Amino acid sequence: MYVRVTSALATAALLTLVSYAQAQSIPPSGDVHVTFTTAAVPPVKSMDVGNGQQYTQVNLIMTATNDQGNPILNNMAGRCQLTRLVEGGKQIESHGYCTYSDNDGDLIFEKCDIGPGSVAPAGATNLCQLTGGTGKFAGLTASLAITTTPPLKNPNDTFQSVGHKSGTYKIAKTN
Repeated sequence: MYVRVTSALATAALLTLVSYAQAQSIPPSGDVHVTFTTAAVPPVKSMDVGNGQQYTQVNLIMTATNDQGNPILNNMAGRCQLTRLVEGGKQIESHGYCTYSDNDGDLIFEKCDIGPGSVAPAGATNLCQLTGGTGKFAGLTASLAITTTPPLKNPNDTFQSVGHKSGTYKIAKTN
């Protein structure tokens, strides 16, 4: 009898600690420092739209790792769909959305609206926003500075890059 009661109490204590640890796993606000990789699939092809401008639709696959181990954009895979307008070899605007997923199936949504000259020259900073999520990321918002390396050379002419996202996030209670 004593062993059963002790085992039941130990199990209850363990479940309480696990529940507490899961509830505490994402602080309601904090810093975001993320390293990401991106690759365009299929390779990007621009289309002339007149006046020396080219229009491009870009489908990117992404990976993201939070440099501090925070669950926000940590060990997540993503997909982005963007449009770009280029003039004279320099991007003049870009708009699009990204969705990231973790192994639990919870999602983070990102929106980017990048204005004139914000990508060229290489290493310039762009701003994007995390606009919400599902599951543990419900109520998430953030403003992020995005810095990317120049596109990496790839033998298949596929656009690839490495970059960083930094800023602060908040998670508003949704209940």
